[in-house]
Amino acid sequence: MGIASWSGLWFALAIPLIILMYLFKRKYVDTLVPSHMLWNRVLRNIEANRPWQKLQNRLLLWLQLLAAALLVLALMTPFIWVKGGLSGHTVIVVDASASMSGQRNGEPGKDTPASSTALDRLKIKVHEYIDSMGTDGEVTLLKLGTEPEVLLTRETDQRAIRDQVDKLEAEFGKAAYRETMSLAAAMTQDDPDASVLVFTDEQWSERADDISFAAPVEIVSLKGEGTSNAAIEQFGIKNDGDYSTGVAVIRNYGARPFETGLNLFGDGQLLASKSVKVDSGKAVTVTFDELPASDVYKIKLERDDDYAVDNVAYAFRERGGAPHVLLISEGNLFLEKALQLSGARVTRMEPGTSAPSNEPDSEEGNGPALPKDKPDTIIIDGMTPAYLKTGEWSRLIKETPSWTLGGDGGKIQPGSGRTTVVNHPVTRYISLNDPPAAAVLAGDMPSWGKPLMEIGSTPAAYAGTENGVNRLVFLFALSDGDLPLRPEFPVMVNNAVQWLQAGRTTGLGRMVAGAELEMPLNVEAAQASWVAADGYAVDIGAAPIPAAAKDHSLAAVQAVPPLPGLWRFEMKGADGSVLPAYNLEVIAHPSESAIGQAKPLGFGGSGGASAGGAAGNGTENSTGAGQISEDGSASPDASGKALGGVGPNPERSAKHSLTYLAALLALIVIIAEWGVYQRGRSI
Repeated sequence: MGIASWSGLWFALAIPLIILMYLFKRKYVDTLVPSHMLWNRVLRNIEANRPWQKLQNRLLLWLQLLAAALLVLALMTPFIWVKGGLSGHTVIVVDASASMSGQRNGEPGKDTPASSTALDRLKIKVHEYIDSMGTDGEVTLLKLGTEPEVLLTRETDQRAIRDQVDKLEAEFGKAAYRETMSLAAAMTQDDPDASVLVFTDEQWSERADDISFAAPVEIVSLKGEGTSNAAIEQFGIKNDGDYSTGVAVIRNYGARPFETGLNLFGDGQLLASKSVKVDSGKAVTVTFDELPASDVYKIKLERDDDYAVDNVAYAFRERGGAPHVLLISEGNLFLEKALQLSGARVTRMEPGTSAPSNEPDSEEGNGPALPKDKPDTIIIDGMTPAYLKTGEWSRLIKETPSWTLGGDGGKIQPGSGRTTVVNHPVTRYISLNDPPAAAVLAGDMPSWGKPLMEIGSTPAAYAGTENGVNRLVFLFALSDGDLPLRPEFPVMVNNAVQWLQAGRTTGLGRMVAGAELEMPLNVEAAQASWVAADGYAVDIGAAPIPAAAKDHSLAAVQAVPPLPGLWRFEMKGADGSVLPAYNLEVIAHPSESAIGQAKPLGFGGSGGASAGGAAGNGTENSTGAGQISEDGSASPDASGKALGGVGPNPERSAKHSLTYLAALLALIVIIAEWGVYQRGRSI
């Protein structure tokens, strides 16, 4: 037993005061006696004035002294040490990284379910420690997720701590391991009564042994035994004409060979299946040939493992190998040859013809018929035909990247000056000193346009993205200058074709959960949201996530959804009209997949004996963090010392206060004393 407050001894002065009161009290008993007993009165008076005679066999006195002693003891706040509890200030670090969502097999005789996630087991273990929390215990709860988060600070209410623990959910972005532990070290740096308790599966992708702690550190390991995981490490689609080729890389992180089926889907339809066997720690490449064209491809492992979020991957179709260019021109041999040199498939049609040269059919009254194969790029050389502004052609122009050279309208002659070329993908490797044309079209540049070439201070070409579609505009016709005759011309045409085809995929690619992504927003979009379309996010019922706004409009940079799976960025106009949406594959951070390859953690400079019984030497090179596995068995610390016990670490001692017990006993004695006094009995 120990005493927390020795200042309570000052109240022990009440005990001698009680004794003094009895010493100076005169006490007589009235009794009828015969007259010959008068001499005995003298003797009684003598005895009544002997102080120590008053203290003999006085029950009321002893009860008062006992009550006073118990009250003094209560004021000194006595306590006893209890094994396995929390005392003082404990910083509990709870690992909420993506790997904690992995399954852990149950064990016979345990309270945990037969199959549950590591995070579920973390909650159970933390509850066990909280149940053994001492009355003087204070808990700071620190969450290890994509960034450190302090959930509670010096909390003493066990219910509040449990509520916060029950709300924990795994985060699938890049986990802030070093940042979180550095914060825990800073919070306990100048606190002599502090200790750190880390609940984790030890699946850390960053080193931590160089993080110094002044407080003792205990690690409760939840990594489990025999966990297995196979991940789709890479998946991509390459277009080869009318068909596509899919390539996937499967890696086995488990300790045993992994054999499973591999199913590939296109737009929800099963396209191909293969069997694959991967040895422990190895990876294999699987190829799927002659896949029909689809907008979204999905590949999935048939067999479930202990970490489900990396069992599915997605890829988005490119709209063609060699880009299909529709050239609307009266004829420009230099441009057409330069396009062919860039690798493009060129279909030419004259502005006044009824149909492209490879498509004889037409629709009367609506201009020529649309090409059978939708072009990837439209190039308009010269005057823009009227039919491009109406009907199906207008819709095609709005959805397709385009390059306009010249056009109708008034022209101006730029003032004298050098030709300035702005750094842009279209002008890469281009150096123009002389003006490309003698005159340029007059007019204002649209809001989405950015200058590419200027003659003096007059724009001669601009480019930009309109409603998510790339646009390139030359404010001069090629026939108005000698640009086609210059050696830079084929290079410029190739750059233009490549830039116009940038982002031709039907999706936005692959991003880690919680990252930031620059979105090609439609200028008509007034509202947008992320909607789960497939995968893990759909399986757990993820709700739509509203898009971020800035200055009363949609922000150009959006946060990637926090859950893995296939997501769609759906946009609507101010009138509620549905605009084209974008697909995005969201993945967990790849380092979290290696759940079967966790290594024991250690931290530098753990001071003193850890709460788990591990000892550190307090130097920068020491690693005094003790470890306890999920089943309570001990693992040695850096110095080789093992920790024993089941459940909360038995070598951890907590203070259990006896103040309330002492106060209760004092109250009982005071009640008994009052009963004796009421009955007029003092002996």
